[in-house]
Parts: sequence; C-alpha cells; structure tokens
Amino acid sequence: MDSFSVIIELLLIVMVILCGVSSAGLSAYICRVEDGTYCNVCSNRKTCFAHKKLGKDSNWISEFMLITYWKMRRNCKEIINIPLWRYFVIILYDILAMLLLFWSKGSGLDTIIYCIVSVMLIALSVVDWNTQYIPVEYTCIIFLCGLIHLFADFSNWLQYLIGLIAVSGFLCIVNWIATPIIRRKYEGVNEIDSVIGDGDVKLMAATGLLLGWKLNFVALGIGCVIGSIIQIVLVKVKGSDRQFALGPYLSLGVYITMICGEQLVSWYLNMIGISPMQ
Repeated sequence: MDSFSVIIELLLIVMVILCGVSSAGLSAYICRVEDGTYCNVCSNRKTCFAHKKLGKDSNWISEFMLITYWKMRRNCKEIINIPLWRYFVIILYDILAMLLLFWSKGSGLDTIIYCIVSVMLIALSVVDWNTQYIPVEYTCIIFLCGLIHLFADFSNWLQYLIGLIAVSGFLCIVNWIATPIIRRKYEGVNEIDSVIGDGDVKLMAATGLLLGWKLNFVALGIGCVIGSIIQIVLVKVKGSDRQFALGPYLSLGVYITMICGEQLVSWYLNMIGISPMQ
C-alpha cells in the first residue's frame, strides 16, 4: 500500500508539472492562432496539423486544443516561450490546492480523485480566463474521475447520473432563452455567439457526474455568486469590458464544494430550520 501511495503521489506531481506547463503555453498559443496574423501567411498552412479538418466546420485546434498544442510544440513558430515564473505560479497553485484537500479530506481515494480534478480545474481556468475557451481534454479527465468516483460509491449511482444532466441541462435552457435576448440587445455592438459556452456546459456535466446533482447545483451557485461579485468589481475599478469567462468561477465553485459543500448545505438548511440532505 505504501508503494502504491508513492506511485500515485509521483503521478500527481508529474500531472501538476505537465498541466502547469500546458495551460500557460496553451493560452498563449490559442491567442496567437486565433489572431491569425501568422497563420494566414504561413507556408505550411495547408499541411499544418492544427488546421487539419475534422469535419465540415472544425479542425484539430478548434476541437482538441491541448493535443494540438503538444503536437505542434516543436514545429510551429506561433508557440512562444513563456516566462518561467508563470509556470511556477501555476504549479504553486496546484500544490496548495492539493495540500488543502489532503488537510480537509484526509487521505483516500476521494482525495486522490479530487486532487486530480483540482489540477484540471486550475489548468482550464488559466486557459479560459485568457482565451474564453475550455479545452475538452481537461473536461474529459474530470469526466473519467467522475466515472471512477461513481463506481467507488455505486450505492448512490442515481444521483451521479442525474448530476450528469441536471446542471448542464439547466445551463442549456438558460442559454437557449437568454442568447436571442442578449443578441438583440447588443446587435451591431458586439457579436455574441452564446451567453453560456459549450465548454461551460460540458464542464458542469463532468463535475455533475463527480459530485452528484445536489452538490453540483451548490457548486454552480457558489461559482455564479463569486463570478458576479468579481466581475462587478472589475467593471467598477478597471472599467473592464473584457468578455466574461465563466469557467474559472465555476471551477472555484466546484473546488469549494469538493472541500466543504456538504457542510455548507447542512449549515444553511439547519439555519433555516430544514433537516440536512441525506
């Protein structure tokens, strides 16, 4: 068991390093490719792996950003060198997040799963904050962690399966209703594809499988409240008109819920005189 624990810890350290490196570099790469200044005149555009078609309207860089980034690292001039301090900052966040999980949850399978998920949440938050994209690879790893957690706690399988569609379905409905309204309001000013991105919906589907539908709604609530407060402060203080990235706030809500979601719900229900959820 001791050797197994050491192997798991080493794998976590490797994952931290890779995700710290990838999220910082990937953000810069996506911004440069999206700008298109170099890609449009690149002599290798027609044979470029990033722009290789995966369907009628999609290619590798639009569908699998992380895989494309690692594939293109040695061949594309658009992949710039990121200052080392950015890597160290992200790795430091990862380590602190995992230490807090071990401190609050103790050692065990749940803690290992939550540590992996927290690393993915930090990585996708870095990318989403800078680019407004959530790479599907990070979400897939969270989904796989949710599957492992489902089988480890199979007696509660129904709440995890409901969690897969409850919050994500709710966000789809909100997006379906709100997007036409916002488009009409800002017509001719900003081009708005959707109010809630597909990446946010997929993220909450994956975390729903991990947490179950009750705690996933808690995570959504926490993320939305924190996001609203921070965005209002940014607008007031900096006059920021940058596009709103929901992923980092949803990730923070999920992380807080992993640490103390059940305690928060029980405290709130007790405060208003309702029996805590089972």
